[in-house]
Amino acid sequence: MKKAFVNGVEISQGAVQFELDRLVRFYESHGVSKDEIEKSRAQLEDKALEQAIGAKLLVDRALQLDVPVTAADVDAEVEKVVAQVGGADNYRKALEAQGLTEEKFRRELERGAKVNKLVAQACSSVPEPTGAEVVAYWEANKSLWSDGGRRTLVDAHDQIKDLLRHSARGRAMDAFIAELREKVDVRYE
Repeated sequence: MKKAFVNGVEISQGAVQFELDRLVRFYESHGVSKDEIEKSRAQLEDKALEQAIGAKLLVDRALQLDVPVTAADVDAEVEKVVAQVGGADNYRKALEAQGLTEEKFRRELERGAKVNKLVAQACSSVPEPTGAEVVAYWEANKSLWSDGGRRTLVDAHDQIKDLLRHSARGRAMDAFIAELREKVDVRYE
């Protein structure tokens, strides 16, 4: 797998793997088979590397702008994590297992919240997919979504709407990240 450097700082393999795992989960959740995903592995790895570069650019920009985040925002993020891991005891155990203090973890969550707000700003002008767009997508791609005629538009509507929303937000983020990339040195090995 190739490596990338942004202003001389290497993008970690962990960051690339994180993005690859997210891509695989996204495509699986939208009906792409494991075989199709495996056939596209090289392209997915390249895309994951680009997404990891974009994530670094977003973090750097959010920190540079010092996007405002309140203690309540961070508290809300902590509560999400506590719920995901099954309660406060599991939360404390997870922090301990990872060698993290709560203070350090909260700083990481704050950084993530800054990025989330920056992303929300960059995507604020992206409209929600309309019903007509969902229907048009269904008609153009019915064979991929109908499961041999067993699924209808009603069954697939929310998934298609999510896919179209994700696609539109992705285009807005691609444009924003392209602007950020113009201001940095990205090198591949």
